[in-house]
Amino acid sequence: MFTPMSDEVIIKHAEPDNLPSVIEINRSELPENYPPSFFMDLLERFPNYFLVAVFAKTNEVIGYVICRIETGFPSEGGFSIIRKGHVVSLAVKKPFHGRGIGTMLMKSVLEEMVRNSIDESYLEVRINNENAIRLYKKLGYRIVRELPHYYLDGTTGLLMVKKLR
Repeated sequence: MFTPMSDEVIIKHAEPDNLPSVIEINRSELPENYPPSFFMDLLERFPNYFLVAVFAKTNEVIGYVICRIETGFPSEGGFSIIRKGHVVSLAVKKPFHGRGIGTMLMKSVLEEMVRNSIDESYLEVRINNENAIRLYKKLGYRIVRELPHYYLDGTTGLLMVKKLR
């Protein structure tokens, strides 16, 4: 799947060759870092939900979004079993912030979830990450609850949810 989002950036499914760049972006942009095996496992198990943003001129990976599909109760309560898309990680290289690349990645992965009849998408975000919270709200996510001491450094997280069907 190649989705030209502008003349500069292409959103596509990640490939194993993209993993070193994804890991580098994760380490440089986010406080939560994962071992290489984590990324490889998610790429193998959920290839449709592991997308990269590529700068067309140089073929450089400049951002990514990783999701996994889970089954469980709705995040906002209830007892029916639903399919949930968990946004595990989203990051864009600093020089490319503010260009809508995070939005492009999220819209692309949400379209994939809708195509595959996923019922809701959810994610956790640091309570002090105002830019990310603003992005997610713009995409239709709602804050469901606070997650005290959610992150390893003790920062509170927010659980945000978007109904897809």
